[in-house]
Amino acid sequence: MNYRPGIPRYLQIADAIRHDLRGEGERIPSEHALCATFKVSRPTIRQALDVLVQEGLLYRHAGRGTFSTPAAGVDSKLRVIGSVGDMMALGDETWFKLVSREIVTLPANIAQALRLPPRSSAYCVVGVRHGESGPFQHVTAYVPLTIGTALSDEDLSKTSLIGAIERLTGVQIKLMEQVVDAALAPRQVAELLQIRPRSPLLLFERTYFAASGEPVEHAITYQVGKRYPYRVVFSRADRRS
Repeated sequence: MNYRPGIPRYLQIADAIRHDLRGEGERIPSEHALCATFKVSRPTIRQALDVLVQEGLLYRHAGRGTFSTPAAGVDSKLRVIGSVGDMMALGDETWFKLVSREIVTLPANIAQALRLPPRSSAYCVVGVRHGESGPFQHVTAYVPLTIGTALSDEDLSKTSLIGAIERLTGVQIKLMEQVVDAALAPRQVAELLQIRPRSPLLLFERTYFAASGEPVEHAITYQVGKRYPYRVVFSRADRRS
């Protein structure tokens, strides 16, 4: 395996094992065999397996080994979100049902996030993202009018909004800032997600930035917690002598 620089090896190994999973109940090779395959130490293999256990893709059975997990009630594909590229790929693996798109007056906090004057107008897209097992994400996205004009007639059903922005405007998205919270599903959101009102959901507020540093989209997303988990990698700065 050719390891890519800048990405922890255990994450790359987890991705390789995830890609090779064939079905539920499959026995995973022993840690010793995986060490030989990937040419790394046992602690690195254990970190990789821990990632997949935490995602719910593998489980350990004492005395027998590690096995792939039955995926009852979820899609056969489970993407772990860890980058802007993963967010774009999500649009290719799922489909988006548009609820509305219109020009609105921005609330003060969203105008601030998009670095627009108070009470500015912006383009607002509301919709629900679906996977194989049904709706799992309710999205309300705001973009500046210059970008919204380019999106006004675009079919968004088979793409991510940020993917459409890049394709139609040529603006490259380089950075996303994200705040994650827990929330109870508002009645309208619950109805569209086909869940009970006030069910617990993950709430994401995301701002996407172009390579120039300008914000191009601010999105508020309610998401069913078990669908499309998130990965966060923390690093420690080298000590200076």
